[in-house]
Amino acid sequence: MTSFVLLHEPMDGCYVFQTPCFDDRRGSFTKLFHVSAYDQMGFDFQPMETFYTISHENVLRGMHFQTQEAAHKKLVTCISGRVLDVVVDLRKDSPTFNLPFSIVLDAGKPISLLIGKGYAHGFLSLTDHSVMNYMTSTVHDQKNDKGILWSSIAYDWPIDNPILSSRDSSHPHIGDSLCEFS
Repeated sequence: MTSFVLLHEPMDGCYVFQTPCFDDRRGSFTKLFHVSAYDQMGFDFQPMETFYTISHENVLRGMHFQTQEAAHKKLVTCISGRVLDVVVDLRKDSPTFNLPFSIVLDAGKPISLLIGKGYAHGFLSLTDHSVMNYMTSTVHDQKNDKGILWSSIAYDWPIDNPILSSRDSSHPHIGDSLCEFS
């Protein structure tokens, strides 16, 4: 594969696409971002920060977002292991408000998800040592860093008692969350 391929747009401003991956006898090489390719696909995404997480099996991270001037687009890719990635629309006037979208991201399959502003994002690690790579269009801002309780969204998670941080277990319910996105 030599270029990025848009697979579908599950919600307005959220895109699932296949990333270029090249295999040979040494292993593989995968390109996660190329500004011209993203511009040609109409994504208007310029990363300002990148980071990654490493999670044990049954860890749930989320549902996170940034508000106001820190609201961002986020590109996520699983680079080791497998995760159940979940996105939920927080825009109360949207026809897809609290109608989550999910996809399994697997390091063995070169798939990335570009998430627009106005969405909360989280994932459940399906394997030990799942590594998720993130690129965001704004720099993390602690005062605008928010979350909603994972179990309060209209999603049937395949786990009842995931491993959570104390922060993630104390987020407000989706109905209690008032969000402003730029």
